[in-house]
Amino acid sequence: MKRAWTVILALAILAFFWMAGSELEASTPIDEAAYTPLKLYDGKWEVSPSGDEKEPSRFENHCTRTGLFFACEQVVPGKPGALVVFLPVAKTADGYEYRTKALVVDTPPAGDWGKLTIEGQRWVYSWESTYEGKKSLWRNTNTFTGSDQIHFEISRSEDGQTWKTVKSGDEHRVK
Repeated sequence: MKRAWTVILALAILAFFWMAGSELEASTPIDEAAYTPLKLYDGKWEVSPSGDEKEPSRFENHCTRTGLFFACEQVVPGKPGALVVFLPVAKTADGYEYRTKALVVDTPPAGDWGKLTIEGQRWVYSWESTYEGKKSLWRNTNTFTGSDQIHFEISRSEDGQTWKTVKSGDEHRVK
């Protein structure tokens, strides 16, 4: 009897992954063009925040495509900091939309996937969280100037209409 339940459970798990996989394949653009902009993240970067932070910080991204997924391991001064996973889910009028998930070394994985929309040189990450006890919407807007320069603005909103920039700055690739 125990063996029968094990077989039933295994078949149920296989059926779940088969159905999830077939749904994903049907809705995911699997052309190489969806991965091309993500390759820009690979390499060494220096962040120069505007505001009260004193000096630039550096990090390095080791990025690769693995099947449908694209991942970047971020190394922040010499130590693994996070693994960021991207999954293309839709083509937009001017680019692509992605599901994103960051797995941070010192933080347990949290809830839902975030969203990334790439339209030309403008990349917008968006997610929800709780801030000071209230539901907050967040977005990180990255604007590329060529392949080696990014201006970023991190903003928060309670209504999705009015946004307050909480941090901004520039990143440039270190050669």
